[in-house]
Amino acid sequence: MISKTWFLVAVLVGILSLASLACGLADPNAPKQPVAPIRLGGGLASLDVCQAIPREDIEAVMGRKLTSSPEAWNYEINGANGCSYDGGKDAGGNAYFGYVIFTPLEAYNSQPLYKDKAVTDLGREAYFNNGADARQLWVKVNDNTALVVAFGDRPNENGALAIAKLVLAAIQP
Repeated sequence: MISKTWFLVAVLVGILSLASLACGLADPNAPKQPVAPIRLGGGLASLDVCQAIPREDIEAVMGRKLTSSPEAWNYEINGANGCSYDGGKDAGGNAYFGYVIFTPLEAYNSQPLYKDKAVTDLGREAYFNNGADARQLWVKVNDNTALVVAFGDRPNENGALAIAKLVLAAIQP
């Protein structure tokens, strides 16, 4: 027969084991820093997306350090503004890059869709789409603005969702 002391020790060990497993399940690639406040009222050209999003968040999502400073990037869409991130290449030649871009809403509405997938509970509506260079997350922010978050060459939907949520939370009226 097992004594009460041994039983309590076994229960305690079990609880501690479960707790350590739960801590180990936390995503090490989740962004942790808050995004600086973003005001869309002054127009997209006035945004400094690179300044707003902490470099550490992008590096966490990519799972590697950036090889250069984030760079302001004007997307091919007229009136868009964003930031691009270069994580270099791994030994296998895979490139690591990402971008976060605010666009006029017409870009959201006119994207050629390929392997698109609706996303719920994000912005007014959202979808993933295979873009020309990466798997892109498109988010309708409001009646005038959309947000695009992408990581490649290796698609990272979870990372794009995490960054988009932080960016949306930072948007000020």
